[in-house]
Amino acid sequence: MNLRFTKMQGTGNDFVVVDDREGKCFGREAELARAMCSRRTSVGADGIIFIRQPELAGCDLKMVYHNADGSYAGMCGNGIRCAAWYCFQRIAPGKKMLKIQVGESAHQVQVEAGDNGRTGVVSVDMGVPRLALAEVPAEIEGVPADARWVGKELPLLPDFAPACTLLSMGNPHCVMWMEELTDELVRERGRQIESLPLFPERTNVDFARLADNHRIELRVWERGVGETMACGSGACAAVVAGVLTGKLAAGEEVTVQLPGGDLIVTWDGEGKPVMLSGAATLVYEGEFDLGG
Repeated sequence: MNLRFTKMQGTGNDFVVVDDREGKCFGREAELARAMCSRRTSVGADGIIFIRQPELAGCDLKMVYHNADGSYAGMCGNGIRCAAWYCFQRIAPGKKMLKIQVGESAHQVQVEAGDNGRTGVVSVDMGVPRLALAEVPAEIEGVPADARWVGKELPLLPDFAPACTLLSMGNPHCVMWMEELTDELVRERGRQIESLPLFPERTNVDFARLADNHRIELRVWERGVGETMACGSGACAAVVAGVLTGKLAAGEEVTVQLPGGDLIVTWDGEGKPVMLSGAATLVYEGEFDLGG
């Protein structure tokens, strides 16, 4: 039995996309993620997106995203942009305004076709960031669950206590600002921080550097994946952290420079949704042998 799939990428953050509106893959998400996302032995990707029929009224589709290790990831900023581009090309051709369900939330998405027919520019309402520790989730001894942790030192490792901002963009993020974004910092510290007990669902680890008032550099160690070429929700989390700590201005477009390219993020401040924009590309289509 063969499973049809589409390989897509947003700023180098790559995905296997499966049109599963008939629900044939239901219950096999983790298994298929591990089988198809392995880079040395299979298709290779940061994660797998299942396109499903939505349960929420008014939505065009539902996105279910699993990391390469099989774990459920919740929201994925670049993933939802790729899902929207897939919908624009394969499900609702030419429909520029879409609404996509992720979990129990609906996200408004706008699609603009590119010149070559394979790449589009996709903007998404990522929702309002959640800052209470219980919503991240994060558990810090002696700190109430409804408290926030914004720009304060946190002893993450015996020799590493940076100023951190903890928040959720539909998935957990730990944002810290650095003078230099080194491989050792991202790949060693990131790996250690991801699975610390204070993050009961693990966390994405975002290392940011302020370039100027409208531009930041970012490298992300994603939970269940490792360092990725880009992370849309991480870009959003970093801009939110920058605004909350006074490094960036609310309401201004910020260019987030990632190893895979640039994303544009805007946040108007407390109680407002974060807007994310960038390119999404259909790379190729194929079939995966499920065996049996």
